[in-house]
Amino acid sequence: MSEETQTCFCLAETAASRQTIGRLREQLPKARARYDKYKGSGLKRERDAIIDLQKIVSRLWEEFPKLIQRLNEYGDQNLIETTRKLYGVLKKYDYLGTPNYAGLSAALKTYEDMLPADDTIDTAALGHLMNRVRMGYYPTDLEHVKIIKKAVIFPESAVNILDPCCGEGLALETLADGENAVTYGVELDEVRAEEAQNHLKRVGFGSFFHSRISSGAFQCVFLNPPYLSVVSESGHRRQEKAFLADSMRLLMDGGLLIYIIPYYRATPDVCLALCENFDNLQVFRFMDKEFERFKQVVFLGIKRPRRDEPKKARRLSEFMLSPENLQPLTELPEQSYSLPAVEKPVEMFKGEKFNVMELAVQLKKSKSIDRLFENRALDNRPRQPLLPLNVSQIGLVGASGMMNGLVECDTPHVIKGRIVKETKTKIGEENACGKMEIREITSNKLVFNILTPQGYRSLG
Repeated sequence: MSEETQTCFCLAETAASRQTIGRLREQLPKARARYDKYKGSGLKRERDAIIDLQKIVSRLWEEFPKLIQRLNEYGDQNLIETTRKLYGVLKKYDYLGTPNYAGLSAALKTYEDMLPADDTIDTAALGHLMNRVRMGYYPTDLEHVKIIKKAVIFPESAVNILDPCCGEGLALETLADGENAVTYGVELDEVRAEEAQNHLKRVGFGSFFHSRISSGAFQCVFLNPPYLSVVSESGHRRQEKAFLADSMRLLMDGGLLIYIIPYYRATPDVCLALCENFDNLQVFRFMDKEFERFKQVVFLGIKRPRRDEPKKARRLSEFMLSPENLQPLTELPEQSYSLPAVEKPVEMFKGEKFNVMELAVQLKKSKSIDRLFENRALDNRPRQPLLPLNVSQIGLVGASGMMNGLVECDTPHVIKGRIVKETKTKIGEENACGKMEIREITSNKLVFNILTPQGYRSLG
């Protein structure tokens, strides 16, 4: 795929925000005019005009936090600061007391023109962004994993921990080091998945979204999903929220989520999903150069049954707009999260693609496979009919040779069955001409030769 057919997500989303702001800017004076027309009348039309104006303003307020996050990914610090200041002005603006929106409309139009478009994209910022896109794979720094591990209390009983984007498996291996933990990982890239098999107990190959994994079977999920993907002809889409949504169902209630994303990807919908499903939710930024390079933060929370938390989600979303407010990971309290001391088997764990080593694990557990391939055991195992044999069936068994050998009973004996051909002559009655019809009939006869302590017998 050539770069000409690709668009960075943040640029595509910023272009959409630019159109939205332009549309709202055009609607504001019209809504104000309707309000002025019916102001003071006390009629329903006045209330409706106020409601319409409030809806436009609320929609404008909702768009700016999204835009700040997109510009954080783009990386133009001057534009980010301008956006924050304009957002502050919009939040304090007296929409009902100000009779003329000309100044507000002009400020919004000037700001729209500042947003990156095809002919105004900052070349340096775009180059930096595309370099990150080309890197694609962001393994979690292991020193940061070790700090996170200090906050986790592992029980003595065995726990299951999962990394849905495990890469080479080093992060999850570091988290589980020295603990009674069974490590599971899923990796899309086949080369990295093969390497992960050297570090994790079980590895599923292929897409996490097409894997089959037991729900509610994991005490901990370590999730560092892919990001900085691009919109292209192949239809790639952002994955942060999709991975979060599908990973949550795999955690048992009381289980720990460790969720690593860039701070600017903590969008309102992501914040809402976190606040609705997790207690003791905390967020910390990565340290020093690691944060400068990838802008990563880590969320930690304890899974619980879902409940509505719109206000909490809005506060978290607003908080994530200013990364300088975030505490560094070194402030994460040690032993602040306990994994459930509940042993539970992972009954289903299958990756999207065929994996020879994973197949070997499944075959070792299969009693049917053992019986199929262990020929000696198959040949020597006792054979018992499901129901007592009738006379005809006994004859068939004897004729087939299945009764050859020693019969152990109160009177032990050796028996061998065989089939012999027997020819009989049949003479018919005289016909009208005084002649008789003579026919020879050949048939199979079952004979049992029996050797007993008292002698030999042949029964037929």
